[in-house]
Amino acid sequence: MAKKQGQMVASGAFQVFGSKRSDQVSELLGEVFGRDDVEALAADWRGVVYFTLAEDETIDPETVVGFDPSSGSSGELATVDEVLEAVRTGEVADAVDVASFDAWRTATGTRSLDMGSCVPPALVEFLGGDPSERVVEPEDLVTYVATSAAIMGRLEELGVEPGDEIPDEVFDESYWP
Repeated sequence: MAKKQGQMVASGAFQVFGSKRSDQVSELLGEVFGRDDVEALAADWRGVVYFTLAEDETIDPETVVGFDPSSGSSGELATVDEVLEAVRTGEVADAVDVASFDAWRTATGTRSLDMGSCVPPALVEFLGGDPSERVVEPEDLVTYVATSAAIMGRLEELGVEPGDEIPDEVFDESYWP
């Protein structure tokens, strides 16, 4: 699905990666999930990334998986052909809540997102954030995904359970090797 050049839908609400961005995000997702068969296809304005898994026995290689770094959730969504058709027709915009994106753009005076930018929640959901409260300035997708994954990994390593108080060590760089 990745092309040499990327493709934007609805002022950046959905972004189909070009080959360079696909490689960059694929490598990051591979590190996050501990796999080497991840092919990143796209992302949306909320920072949700869409990818396939070439070597998973439980998922068809043509199945697109979505990963939301804010909540940590992931799951099967559609086939590559269905996503491409939704991009072609523009219907993918509705699937990624373009109405909320347009409201954010109006509120912030932002015309469109650049390729590789996203508008994540002001505080990630797994730390108690509200997904409807978004940052004011777009953020780099790779930085957002990497930061969210690192914080989630630290929480898991410290044995923090949902509802537990977040220990200061999570954000203390000197604590982590």
